[in-house]
Amino acid sequence: MPWPSKPASLQARLLTAYLAAWLGTAALVGGGLLIYLRGDPARWADHSSAELALELAGTLARDAEGRLAVAPAPERVQWLTQVAPQDMGYRVFDARGRVLMWSSPITEADWSAARLPASPLGGPTHAVVGGRPLRLWTQSVDLPGGTVWLQVGMSERLVTIIHSGTAVRMGGTVAMTIVLSIALLGLAQFFVLRQLMRPVRRLSREAADVVHQPGRRLEVAGLPSELQPLVLAFNQSLASVELGFERQLRFLADAAHELKTPLALLRAQVEMGEKPAALLEDIDHMTRQVQQLLLLAEVTESRSYHPEPLDVAAIVDDVSRFLQPLALRHRVLLWTDTATPPPGLQGDRDALFALVKNLTENAISCSPAGGTVEVTISPDALVVRDQGSGIAPAHFEHLFKRFWRAPSRRDRGAGLGLAICEAVSRAHGWRITVRNALPGAEFTLHFNPQP
Repeated sequence: MPWPSKPASLQARLLTAYLAAWLGTAALVGGGLLIYLRGDPARWADHSSAELALELAGTLARDAEGRLAVAPAPERVQWLTQVAPQDMGYRVFDARGRVLMWSSPITEADWSAARLPASPLGGPTHAVVGGRPLRLWTQSVDLPGGTVWLQVGMSERLVTIIHSGTAVRMGGTVAMTIVLSIALLGLAQFFVLRQLMRPVRRLSREAADVVHQPGRRLEVAGLPSELQPLVLAFNQSLASVELGFERQLRFLADAAHELKTPLALLRAQVEMGEKPAALLEDIDHMTRQVQQLLLLAEVTESRSYHPEPLDVAAIVDDVSRFLQPLALRHRVLLWTDTATPPPGLQGDRDALFALVKNLTENAISCSPAGGTVEVTISPDALVVRDQGSGIAPAHFEHLFKRFWRAPSRRDRGAGLGLAICEAVSRAHGWRITVRNALPGAEFTLHFNPQP
């Protein structure tokens, strides 16, 4: 037969665990108490004789003639000393061991025959009188005429009879107390847990509404501190998902917008019987736009990056070799200085290659024939400088926008190169600055930007 599965409800699990822990504790306490109650009855003898000695000591006094008397004598003590003098009795003696009072003649005879010493030592002792185990308790009593000692004796069989029902009664009381306490505490725990689980139920309702209400977030106010990190992480995940969705929508819209006009022109050229060379040039332009769009979509998604140690000098050399044919076509000298690369830089190599390539390609297209494009690196930055006409002040705020192209640009770029550079630098925690260098413009990629 399979074991019953755990409750699915967190509230039910907590309540079950609480009740199980309480049942285990109750079983341990009840078992220990039962073992104690069924143990050696001698402890009850010592306890009973001590209580009787204290009770008698409080009533011991001297009469007007100086004689000792127990006045008034406790009724149950008086009755037991008369009915069972061999099982319970007492005597009073002084410091020299002279007995001043006996509870009954039979007690006097039995104790004297057993030669019980009248020693003024307080506390419990034991003896055998008439073949019966006897527990004694000696208690000092201060009286006006001096200190005397009261010695009380009770047989173990009398104690056993007196306390024969104590274990049963006490065990029943303990069991009833345990049952009632479990029921009451379980009921209280149920309502407490129900109150504590109210924020969880509220979160469940809000999470169900998030599906139908884009942009909504789970409320953190009023939640227990244990749940707040979970809800914050969930909200951050929602924000990341929505941001990715918005980026995809924007990418599709940008792609549709940028490709619609070239496709229409290409169709018109085909219908008009345009020469293959012109068609191929337009196809190459569209291919570049698609490649740039795909690259932009990739660099704006953080999961696309694969961090690794970066050799910036090697990347700059690779970009220089890659763009050397373009520089020759524009009759521009491409000059690099990689003597002092930044140490210990981490990042995605392909993304940094695309960033440096776009900055350098942009500088080549802006430089006049016979000009020079300089690419230099230092421990903290990478600088790309051209010798073009510079950047108009009104154009600075538009440089990193998607699809923006300066009116003076002579190439057929898609207007996405600098947007890709900005996305790569932001994802790595870098920063790009630009200024007019007179002549030309200077773009600086800061690897350790100041906060």
